This record gives sequence, C-alpha cells and structure tokens, in this order.
Amino acid sequence: MNAKKLQIIEAAIRLFAQDGVGVSTAAIAKEASVSNGTLFNHFETKQMLIDDVYLFIKRNMADVILRQVNFSAPISEVLFTQWIAFAHWSYDHMREYWALNVLNASQLLGETVRQYAEELWEPMLKKLKDAQDSGTLHPISPELICITAQSYLHSLVMYANRKKYTRDETETIFREAFRVYWRGIVISASCLDEND
Repeated sequence: MNAKKLQIIEAAIRLFAQDGVGVSTAAIAKEASVSNGTLFNHFETKQMLIDDVYLFIKRNMADVILRQVNFSAPISEVLFTQWIAFAHWSYDHMREYWALNVLNASQLLGETVRQYAEELWEPMLKKLKDAQDSGTLHPISPELICITAQSYLHSLVMYANRKKYTRDETETIFREAFRVYWRGIVISASCLDEND
C-alpha cells in the first residue's frame, strides 16, 4: 500500500472513531493532509473508502491475534490465547476498535466485504468444528460460538474502558471472563479447569 493511501485510511479511522461514518470525504482529505482529488484517486467513492478502512482494520486485527495462536494446541488453549490477544489488541488499538464498531453499526458494509473479513478467521472456525466433532464443545454452529464470544468480548472492552483499567487490569478481567465463557461452550467435564 502506498504512503498516501495509508495516510487517508489512517485519517478515516481517526475521524470515523471520533465523528462516525457521516464525516465528509473533504474532512478526511484535510485530516490526511491531501487534496480531495488525491483521496478520490485512491478511492473512487466513499463506499470504497469505508470498505477499505473496515478491511484494513480487520486484516491487521486478525494478523496480530492469529499469529499468537498455536492451532495444533488443545481448543481451550487456542481460544484462551485468542481471547487474551484480543484483550491486548483492543487495549492497544482503541481508536481502530471504535472505528470498527462504528462501521459495523453503520449498515453501510456490503455482504461481500463482511464475508471476506469473516474468512480471515477460517482457521479458528475449523478448530472449533474439529473440537465439536471430537465431543469437546457443544454441537452448535461455530459461527454462533464466535458471535457469542464477540458479544462478550465487546462488553468486556466497554466495561474495562469505562473503568479506565490499565492493560494489566484489563487482562485480569478478560482472564476471569474466559473461565465463565469456556464453561458455557465445553461439554467435557475433564476440560473445565484447563485454563484456571
């Protein structure tokens, strides 16, 4: 990605997080220190900019989180590692986190863009499916397990942010919450205390 395009994306992230997706392309260009013409050279429409910003954040988030996961480890370790990695990512990238929430809530993202972003997490879905096939996890849709986790994680981020917790305090909250979440999706009693 060239430097100007990256400048525009980063400016859009800042403004989406602060002012929502209704912010004008002129304001984004100004924030990026480029002309309107330069912005439209890189993004023909505002929709293309919105989609690219969303995918930029999702790719970076997936890269940071998934590179920490050893997918050959037991499912409890895989989920726990991802859970804590998300806690750190959200704490370290709060502006991107807010922008992502704004974009998700906007109803402006196309199904193709959302589907591409979901495919980034394919290794996790496969690991969940394998754990269900082996009888470790409840046999519900892996996507439902992920959506439940996302809702829970979002609530935890909101709570930690509202309380102004430090990074270490935030991690502690996420660790405690994972124990509750894990007990809700695991079948095997022998697996219950693996991350205690």
